[in-house]
Amino acid sequence: LDHGADDCLSWPIERRELVARVQSLIRRQRRRHVADDAESAQWVRFGPWLLDTQRRTLNDQDGQDVPLSQAEYRLLLTFLQMPHQVFTRDKLMDEARGRGLDAFERSIDLLVSRLRAKLGDDPRQPRLIQTVRGQGYLFNAAPALNQGTVLPH
Repeated sequence: LDHGADDCLSWPIERRELVARVQSLIRRQRRRHVADDAESAQWVRFGPWLLDTQRRTLNDQDGQDVPLSQAEYRLLLTFLQMPHQVFTRDKLMDEARGRGLDAFERSIDLLVSRLRAKLGDDPRQPRLIQTVRGQGYLFNAAPALNQGTVLPH
């Protein structure tokens, strides 16, 4: 591990454990690749919004800056990286706040509520960030990068 290995296994190893570890490495690599794609693109457009990933600012359709906190930016970027996917509260807390923080489960609800307000999304009839009862939240907009490509789902 000191020389850069991602994991280490003791012999003999069960086939199921080996497959699970390899799949986990593949998932982490894909997430890194998607995050790198989003971070390398300066502009991500979704609906009337434009996210500047270098300045970490959000612009509305009139070009006005909408200030985002660090957690709001990370939450929005998480949604943009995997749109139309239901995220559990735990997953969103991991992505937006980092699991190192001791946060209440419902604190992510407050963060989503603040982001909805900044996006002008009606909490009673949300269009962009939808609540999936008993499961979590779903981002309902397909982002496009400045190069004209779409982030993978």
